[in-house]
Amino acid sequence: MSIYDLMSIGNNAMMNAKLGINVTSNNMANADVKGYSRTTVNYVSRSPLVRNSLQFGTGAEAESLRRHYNYFVEQQYLASHGQQQYWNAKAETLYSVESLFKQGDKNYGLSVALDKYFSSWNSLTQDADSSAYRMELKEYAKTLSTMLHTMSKSLKQELQATDKAIELGVADANALMKDIAELNRSVLGQPENLVLQDERDRKIRKLGELLPIKSLHQSDGSFTVITESGQTLVDGIEAFELAVKGPEAQAELTTGSAFKGEVKFEGQGSKEYKIEMVKGGALGTAEFKVSIDGGKTWLTDENGVERTFKAGDADNKVKIEGVNIWFNNSSPATDLSKADAFNIVPKSGLYWKKTTAHLVNITPRGGYGNESGRLSGGRLGGLFAARDSGIASYEERMEAFTKELIWQTNYQHSQGAGLAHYKETQSTNSVVDSSVALNKSNLAYANKITKGTISFQAYTAQGTPDGARIEVSVTPGMSLDDLVTAINNAPTSATAKLTASIEGGKLKIKSKVADGSFEFAGDTSGALAALGLNTFFSGSSSSDIDLDARIKNDPKRINAAVVNGLGLVDHGDNKNALALHALVKKGVTLDTIHTNTSRTFSQHLSTLTALVGADMDGASRNKVYCDTVSKDLEKRQQSEAGVNMDEELTNLTKYQKSFEAASKLITTANEMFDTILQLK
Repeated sequence: MSIYDLMSIGNNAMMNAKLGINVTSNNMANADVKGYSRTTVNYVSRSPLVRNSLQFGTGAEAESLRRHYNYFVEQQYLASHGQQQYWNAKAETLYSVESLFKQGDKNYGLSVALDKYFSSWNSLTQDADSSAYRMELKEYAKTLSTMLHTMSKSLKQELQATDKAIELGVADANALMKDIAELNRSVLGQPENLVLQDERDRKIRKLGELLPIKSLHQSDGSFTVITESGQTLVDGIEAFELAVKGPEAQAELTTGSAFKGEVKFEGQGSKEYKIEMVKGGALGTAEFKVSIDGGKTWLTDENGVERTFKAGDADNKVKIEGVNIWFNNSSPATDLSKADAFNIVPKSGLYWKKTTAHLVNITPRGGYGNESGRLSGGRLGGLFAARDSGIASYEERMEAFTKELIWQTNYQHSQGAGLAHYKETQSTNSVVDSSVALNKSNLAYANKITKGTISFQAYTAQGTPDGARIEVSVTPGMSLDDLVTAINNAPTSATAKLTASIEGGKLKIKSKVADGSFEFAGDTSGALAALGLNTFFSGSSSSDIDLDARIKNDPKRINAAVVNGLGLVDHGDNKNALALHALVKKGVTLDTIHTNTSRTFSQHLSTLTALVGADMDGASRNKVYCDTVSKDLEKRQQSEAGVNMDEELTNLTKYQKSFEAASKLITTANEMFDTILQLK
């Protein structure tokens, strides 16, 4: 080995030490940079020299830079962090909703307002003519209405905020997918650029916060990113997209089905509806069943018997929750086949753009990780779960609660009489088409109308009964026009005393006797309550419930009494007040797909409050657990990729000594060279 070889070894050793110092310095400088992965130098021995059958080492050289990153741990982290973000998003979203249902203050809360409302009916039974008790009932009813308004408004605001968060999250996810695809392109062009690789892994982590993903390291250095349910988000340099869209309906007809029409719907709901025909045939004959979990189970009645519905046209809609479903047929009409299926999504959903024209629904149907092919985690999954299984379902339950409370109160109230007779009155609710059957009209309680009788009692100017009761038969198929005709064509003795007409789609009833009056003496059909005549509340939902304007203006209109067998309203009569107070103990079934159990109003409210609390508690507990697991996996990753300052200082000292040793070697070789020159 020559002196030149020694100097070459020393020079390479100095360059290697200098490179090691540069890499170590860079690690130390980036110690606090999030997503930075520490780097080390891989050294290899250079090819030896062979002299006289002897091999002489020629030193070492830097082969490559190694980026420390554990992709196996990272896959575990992505899965765990996706769960943590799911529960975190759900807990954050439900936190403000839970406060609406908290009943901790004994003097405040919806349940307290409900109790006060029913107890004020009980107070009225003590003295049915008392103006003080009537004013108390009026105020407590107003308080209850106001609290229901507030609840409805707050839930709607939370839904809007959640929808906005979903839209922003989808936009962020699409941007990240494009960025990752571009970084793949850059890495393919600069495979040794570790900064690009760090940036790509950071972007993948950000995407993993929004969606449950897996990243697959390809042999060419690029990454393929897919959701846990199999949808490709990034494939090399190609980025896919997500979209928020809906509501919509799609058909899944059986092979050979002759049906050429389509399913239609109106209204919104928190669930997706899968419709499957159990009996084929023409509209009006064919029957279907409904599932809200993709066909795993089917809706049943209170006895657990599977429910079936007639497939009707626009005049024969099927109402499920707040969604009306019907079919438009082709011309000529075609029959539905058994097992024909339709999917209805009465809300905005999340879709994966498989191709420009082919969108795949990946909206979660239920809780975490329980739906094949659907989003099962990530912040977006948590937001959808909080919206659909949380806020929207709470709102639907509250709407069903309020609607039933209004109906039960109004139905019973319409059976009674107040302290002052009517000279004329008009219904609160109107119909769009007075020729349409009442049970198929736009009335909120159209389906409550049954076969029965409406009774009236007329009075003279002096307030004494004027003849016998007027009885009008009602059938569900009657239109408002038919009802007016029936009232006006009542027996001769009544014809000259009452008249009915329609003004603006509303039923108006008026005494025809000078200074005469009349009273409602009972209604077994429910038509009065459905139309809003002689009722206590107006409206049909939490957003529009209010005291009937007649009671607002005059509490004497509160129907604590009934018309007795002689046609009189006795002073102090509390029969109807007792019946209205008895509603506090009455078991009712709410018109909602979320439950078919008969409970009292207080029990329904308590059950909903407990559900909200349980959902929030479950989300919080899962959040804490997943957060602990994620932090542990992050520590494992950092033990590999993170910068340890003590270790880097040790490396810096090592490279410094290596540099000094290499310098000494070169100095020694130079001295040897000088000595040889002096020999000459």
